[in-house]
Amino acid sequence: MLITSISRRADTQRLLRSPLCEHSSVKPNLAAAALAVSVLSLLLSPRVNAQAPIGAVAPELNAFFKLSDPVRVFLLGNLSSYDSGDPTGGELGAHLDITLMPRFRAYLRDADWARDRYFWTRIGYTVSGQVKGQGAIEHRGLLELTARVELPEQVWLVNRARYELRDIDSVLSQRYRLRTGIEREFTPFGVPTLPYAQAEILYDTRTDSWNRQIYQTGVEVEINKSWRYEVYFSRQVDSRSSSANIATLGLVLKLYR
Repeated sequence: MLITSISRRADTQRLLRSPLCEHSSVKPNLAAAALAVSVLSLLLSPRVNAQAPIGAVAPELNAFFKLSDPVRVFLLGNLSSYDSGDPTGGELGAHLDITLMPRFRAYLRDADWARDRYFWTRIGYTVSGQVKGQGAIEHRGLLELTARVELPEQVWLVNRARYELRDIDSVLSQRYRLRTGIEREFTPFGVPTLPYAQAEILYDTRTDSWNRQIYQTGVEVEINKSWRYEVYFSRQVDSRSSSANIATLGLVLKLYR
């Protein structure tokens, strides 16, 4: 009976991820592009802009390289351009992701690394600062723990705890971040699409307070097995710095190898 249950679960997972577009005249790339345009139109609509005007645009590139079944490397690079006229910021990072291999859910061993694993940890380093100019440079070491809980109707609850050791112009501080979110994968036009919403609170030892919150919603779309893109809108609120209260429109291109 246990073997039958696992087999049925595996069939369900394969069905949910089946490329329906193989039987459709709509090409995956065209469908993905159409979805991206729809999301951007919604985020840039006058109603959304009036309530939370976009103050920054953040293009980003992520690259994931699988070293073994439980281990992968994650590299990132991004820019942040501000409407206020502040200098453009940039960030580079390198990380190592480690997950536990599923022992009792064999169908997860060959499934999507991040979406279908229940627990993983990330160790990384980032450096950020102004692209041009003499602004502050921040070096950051980080440790993350992420846990996923499956809810009814294929909805997932995703929780992340993150610790950061920060060096900002040779001044050390620490930051603690707690994030929770929900997501569910769909396949419109046969294109795997993952809409999500999440909220995060941050504690900064420099102010000795939980001074910042970040609210974000977006969608990740699979172009093919190697490429995905993500469009998101986020709102940052900071009780100790009014200049840090900002809305961001982001576009992330993701490579998987």
